[in-house]
Amino acid sequence: MVNRKHRVALAAGLAATCLVLTAGCGGSSSDETSDTSTEKSGDAGKGKGGKKAAPLLTVAEANKIVDTYQALNNEANAKLSPALIAKAEAGAMLAFDKGYFTQASGLDQKNVKANLAGFVYVNRAFYIPPAAANTDWFMVRAQGAELKDGKPGAPWTTGTRFIVFKHTADGWRAVNSQDFSGDEQKKIPEIALDADGLARVAEPTAKIGGTAPADLADLVADLYVTGGADTPLARTKARENAISAYNNRLNGLDGHAYNDYKKAAPRVGTTYALRTKDGGALVLNDSAVDETSLAKDLTSYITLGKRLKPFVKKGASDHMYQVVNHEMQMEVGVIAPSGTPTVYGLEQQTTSVDATPMSTV
Repeated sequence: MVNRKHRVALAAGLAATCLVLTAGCGGSSSDETSDTSTEKSGDAGKGKGGKKAAPLLTVAEANKIVDTYQALNNEANAKLSPALIAKAEAGAMLAFDKGYFTQASGLDQKNVKANLAGFVYVNRAFYIPPAAANTDWFMVRAQGAELKDGKPGAPWTTGTRFIVFKHTADGWRAVNSQDFSGDEQKKIPEIALDADGLARVAEPTAKIGGTAPADLADLVADLYVTGGADTPLARTKARENAISAYNNRLNGLDGHAYNDYKKAAPRVGTTYALRTKDGGALVLNDSAVDETSLAKDLTSYITLGKRLKPFVKKGASDHMYQVVNHEMQMEVGVIAPSGTPTVYGLEQQTTSVDATPMSTV
């Protein structure tokens, strides 16, 4: 995962008869270890008959997986290597970071350098399901710390990250990750643990007060498509930022171009959810939208900004009739026992661009 300390917002603007599209992503990250235990629970102990339930894996094994991941991740970030990052990640995270690697040459290079700087996960807490739950993933809660002379510096206090690691055909891979940031870290719910201190998995499609964890993806995509009209999502910074993208989509176009978002099939579409102690759920998943910009008349055209040019074949015309940005999101949210959904961490990344030159129209 890219450090992503420098957030780059999606933007669009028109100058004369030229629509310049720029797109980017934001985030935050971390790596390394200092806490090697699962979160304690008041009812942790032996299972039925005094026999402890077997975990999916041990905390020691989980720590080694994170250690291996962060070493590969830092090497891949330093080399902007899709091949190396594929040895560390899969699913939504892999698609996200491949998109960033592609886009990096068109971004502010000071920000890129900071975003790709070596970092580690510290203060880890592990949420490991029982083997009997038949899941192939576990979750980690951690803070980040930049590496200084090969050692982690002070933990970042600006964000708390949740990372999902999944066992794939190629071994363990990080597949989804998002942060609670700033004051919203106080909203992090306590994870429900069983009598053996193991995490309770929430079924993605099972309703909690009328809302299933898997519903969060569509609710997030809807913020971009409709501006959150009639959204049940509680008000948060993440919700308002997504709604702003919708509200500002026509800024500066002066009637020469059209711009909108449509829901797209998620890059992965997998929901990872744990039950919370109050009866709700903590949810991580991915969603996607396509942003289309279309010139309305023959005197107008779309020019790709620096942040989009790396996705288009070199030598392509700068005068585009239509540009479709394929955008994916990763989000972390909470489903309250009442069913009220809230999204706290939400990052968007361009993964590809389809551009139609004026000459082909």
